Amino acid sequence: MLKKLSIMGLLLFIVMAARMTCSAGELLQTTNFESGVSSPWILSRGAEDYAYSYVKDGKFVVHIDKKGTNKWDVQVRHRGLSIVAGYMYTVRFSMTATTNCKVYAKIVDAGEPYYEAWNNNWNPFSITANQVLTINQTFTANQTSKDAEFAFHLGGELAGMLPYEVQFISMSLNDNVPCIPTPTPTPARNIRVNQLGYYPYSVKKATLATNAKEPVLWKLKNSSGIVVASGTSQPFGFDHASGDEVQIIDFSGVTMLGKDYQLVAGDATSFPFDIGNDIYSNMKYDALKYFYHARSGIDIKLPYCVQSKWARPAGHPNDVAALKTGTDYAGPEKIDGTGGWYDGGDHGKYLVNGGLALWILQNQYEHSKLKGLDSVYGDTKLNIPESGNGINDLLDETRWEMEWMLKMQIPLGYEKAGMAAHKLADEKWTALATRPDQDKEKRIYYPPSTSATLNLAACTAQAARIWKGIDPAFADECLSAAETAWEAAKANPAVFAPYDLEMGSEAYGDDYVDDDFYWAACELYATTGKSEYLSSLRSYKECFEMPVSLTGEFKGLAGCFDRCSTGGLGTLTLALNKGDEFPEVKAGILKAADSFIETQKKEGYGVPLSEASYTDNLSSVTQEVYGYPNASNSYIVDKAIVMAYAYDCSNNSKYSDGMTEAIDYIMGRNPLIKSYVSGYGENPLKYPHHRFFCPQEDPSFPSVPPGFLSGGPNSGLEDPWVIGAGYSLNNTPAQKCYMDHVESWSTNEVNISWNAALAWVTYYIDAVNKVSVSPTPTTYYYAPGDINKDGGVNMTDVMFIARTFGKIKTDPDFDERCDLNMDGAINMMDVMKLALNFGYVSKE
Repeated sequence: MLKKLSIMGLLLFIVMAARMTCSAGELLQTTNFESGVSSPWILSRGAEDYAYSYVKDGKFVVHIDKKGTNKWDVQVRHRGLSIVAGYMYTVRFSMTATTNCKVYAKIVDAGEPYYEAWNNNWNPFSITANQVLTINQTFTANQTSKDAEFAFHLGGELAGMLPYEVQFISMSLNDNVPCIPTPTPTPARNIRVNQLGYYPYSVKKATLATNAKEPVLWKLKNSSGIVVASGTSQPFGFDHASGDEVQIIDFSGVTMLGKDYQLVAGDATSFPFDIGNDIYSNMKYDALKYFYHARSGIDIKLPYCVQSKWARPAGHPNDVAALKTGTDYAGPEKIDGTGGWYDGGDHGKYLVNGGLALWILQNQYEHSKLKGLDSVYGDTKLNIPESGNGINDLLDETRWEMEWMLKMQIPLGYEKAGMAAHKLADEKWTALATRPDQDKEKRIYYPPSTSATLNLAACTAQAARIWKGIDPAFADECLSAAETAWEAAKANPAVFAPYDLEMGSEAYGDDYVDDDFYWAACELYATTGKSEYLSSLRSYKECFEMPVSLTGEFKGLAGCFDRCSTGGLGTLTLALNKGDEFPEVKAGILKAADSFIETQKKEGYGVPLSEASYTDNLSSVTQEVYGYPNASNSYIVDKAIVMAYAYDCSNNSKYSDGMTEAIDYIMGRNPLIKSYVSGYGENPLKYPHHRFFCPQEDPSFPSVPPGFLSGGPNSGLEDPWVIGAGYSLNNTPAQKCYMDHVESWSTNEVNISWNAALAWVTYYIDAVNKVSVSPTPTTYYYAPGDINKDGGVNMTDVMFIARTFGKIKTDPDFDERCDLNMDGAINMMDVMKLALNFGYVSKE
């Protein structure tokens, strides 16, 4: 069920947390840095290597290595301000620097027309090295700016002798209007549940955050406030990944259908949730609609985009990319890479991650076809431009990406012909609030890599068998490309894409491709049955296994597959298409799924992901991290896919339970009480790091559509926003290393491979639980002592006992309702039993 946001408290909490007390008229959320928090002040740079920021000794420090071309190429800003025409404002700030330099300060519109309400008469301020600059000025606004920012420009002609540091001591913007007290945020929900709900016969668990050491009485109330079930929680203890003391509430025995149930335990409550058969019926489609919104080279328009605000002109309709300069690759001067899906929040298109996303969706189609469920995505089901062409809509969507990948194969006559270009992207990063059609950066393609080539081989081989009976010509084209790519990869087995940071795109490096060869061989063998592919897949040292730790960039982390570690994909393909020939794959899948379930048992929030130590290369400085990796949510949904296959192999409900419990975490059973999927749950993802769905950055841009999955908690904390919020490397609990903010690219980006996995899992959970169940008659629970069954134990019940106190069963006025211990007499034992429950309320 698509739930609407019902309360504002949690949305206000982060914004208000730093301003729990209010000084008269202060508009800034952070005025000094004594707490170690700089958010919402954020550093903005023309390129990542220009500058970086941190808080030290109560100062917000900007370290500048390069000045850029323009003064705004290095800037600090505070957004979300409102300036009213006719109001008088006072601007104050203090700052210093380690060298002589200048700063241009202004109060300005965050978007067009960029009206500057104040700017020191267009003059910059001069800072003398190691001396404090203190400014105190007033101005009257000439016009209203509903979305303004306080900005300090430090780059370009303003910069001093490099490198140097600018230290902000304090800032203030006061409108001289008496302050309205900050509202008290709604208390956090200390019972954490799947905010959508649970299927009638699935596992149903919640996590209670409490310091209590003994079991706690919990009650389940229906939408009328009537208690329909109760029990006691199971103490778990300290949960390191969340930093919480927790207990587990298991109410799996409740099967009655209903909406807006709520768990209560003492003062703790949960968000409302449903028990029903349609929990993911809409989400499985919305998760796939992500890919239409991500299309490159086509107008996104009604009726396919659902709402007019999500329409946009075609991005990169003629996506002709030049070869990246500075390489020694003798490839085509240009490649026409029109089409495909944008990878995430930026405008890049990548073979390796695109291959993973494409494989997952093509596998989803294959799985649905073999299980007789393909009508779920039958023609017209997804409402996309191809709907009505007589072909399954899921296949139509995958073809959009498949045809783009084919364009990235290097043609004959060039060096490394048959291989695939690693990626196509912008030469420099575009800014947030940039539609794809507004992208003015130069488009470049990167030389081929072995990993990209094997992604192409695997996905085209997979597509060839899928399309064989639907579009034979396209199937033949795919198979030819697959076998060509295979041979090219064998001829160039160690052309590795580096892990280095790039200026306009993700690196997506990989220096281990044995698993990619295995994956591609599995796909080619499943399609052709040729012995050479069988020999190749058998030669892989981990053939038929489902990995439980990753290779490549994230080597050693607990996972089953990702864009670098693809061996598990080959094993799943064999399980689906060649299970009888390779019975070993079943054992490999079950073994991996068992390990995921064991991990779940050790985690207070039932998540199949444990903390780990790893080397983080996402930021400009390599760092050793303990906790969760980047895109931790993707690890969870990927493992849920493996547990789905384990259920297919065994029909053992522990695997379907493990899968649904894993998704409970994604949907709100987590310490942040956050649904990481936009549009779903009471506290959903709202502000992903995305260049189009970014109203926080520019209110004229649209909110995110439903069904987008955030990457989620990331202990690396690489972006300035989470650093500015005071989060601390290796100190902030792993599951709390997250902010729902457009600027938090390291914790809140969205991505095609993550959403593909979400689409797969929601399809499967919906299918497995799609059973016709008649509503169970509602049965109410009444506490001992609720004699008149009014939903509470109170003085009315005391009066009932008092009227019949001393009576025995043979007395004509004996009231058996008052014989609470059923010993045939109404006496002090009954009074004591009532006293134990006195004050109990089952209906609010």
